[in-house]
Amino acid sequence: MKNSKIYDLAYQYLVNILPEGLEEKDLEKYFMGDNANYSSLEDIFERLILSAQNYQGMPNNIKFGERKKRIRELLHNYDLKWIAVQDAESLYSLFKKEYNFTPSTNIKQNSWYKWSNSIIDSANFVSEFKSIDEFRDFIKQFDYNLAMLTALPLLISTKIRGFGFALACDFLKELGYVNYVKPDTHLKDICYETKLCDSKDEIKVFETVVKLADESKITPYKLDKILWLICSGNFYIDNIKVKGYKKNFIEYLKKEIW
Repeated sequence: MKNSKIYDLAYQYLVNILPEGLEEKDLEKYFMGDNANYSSLEDIFERLILSAQNYQGMPNNIKFGERKKRIRELLHNYDLKWIAVQDAESLYSLFKKEYNFTPSTNIKQNSWYKWSNSIIDSANFVSEFKSIDEFRDFIKQFDYNLAMLTALPLLISTKIRGFGFALACDFLKELGYVNYVKPDTHLKDICYETKLCDSKDEIKVFETVVKLADESKITPYKLDKILWLICSGNFYIDNIKVKGYKKNFIEYLKKEIW
């Protein structure tokens, strides 16, 4: 089996299931990071806290996308120095007062409390850089080979509570670092069920998809997004949501590559 076939098969599959109103040319805008045009440390911070809530059901509770403007105001217009010296309890109380959500019996298991910890750590992490150029130089140090590429999200995951390897990858790829993919449930299922990987280990899945993209001479980000669009059916830039085709796509891929 030629691994380079996977991109061609996936891309054509995506084109074939495009919802009504979308054409192949409309896909190009999905193949670059959503926040690739960042221009300040505050932009980096915002992407970090957005990625931090992209875990399981947290987006449904926090709804950062629709509340972004008000949350920025609550966080003193992303004053990193102010945020960095807060504690999780104070931010949790601030959000509870604003959004009147039902508190958990165990506060530490509450999505808002977990996210508050991530916000504080994100502010501390971004504050380590004097400018966006210094941040970019930091990222470039890891763009050397696959081992170094893998090391960066692992490092970031140790800096920010609630931020595992996959969320760190999400943060990097959506900032426009297109050599990164997010080993989420979709990529894990595809890689494992088609025997591209012998487990659903995040790092194995990450490295497998990066290698597949390299063999096809495309960016890992593009392959990641093609697979995600097939599985989720969420053409979010065009505000179109249809059913996902993950199960059907996996069966199709099995027949084509085995």
